[in-house]
Amino acid sequence: MDTGKDHRVVFQFVASDRPSQKALISNLRNLLDYWPEAEVEVVFHGPGITMVTTADAPLPELLRTLVHGYHLRLVVCGNTLRGHKLTQADLLPFVGTVPVAIAELIRKQEEGWAYIKAGL
Repeated sequence: MDTGKDHRVVFQFVASDRPSQKALISNLRNLLDYWPEAEVEVVFHGPGITMVTTADAPLPELLRTLVHGYHLRLVVCGNTLRGHKLTQADLLPFVGTVPVAIAELIRKQEEGWAYIKAGL
């Protein structure tokens, strides 16, 4: 049985609308239910950061459950944070940061990660 142990997937998320946020959650749940040992990262930037800010997050408990139950890492672009005058304290407590989202996505792809642009 393929548990996904050898799979690494990076999602790019830039949408702020609720249907796109729900679609991302659905994609993550489907992927992680099928491949529970896959290594997955979601890179949020631009308007997509509203999904993981304490003021706007639509489904924080569901995201927390996914992060703590699987090999899922959620990160926000440092440039986007500064552009929105936000800090790490404005993010959900289980969300990290990367200096530059685009550089993170490029690096992951160069390391062989599968790339998915999420949203509708």
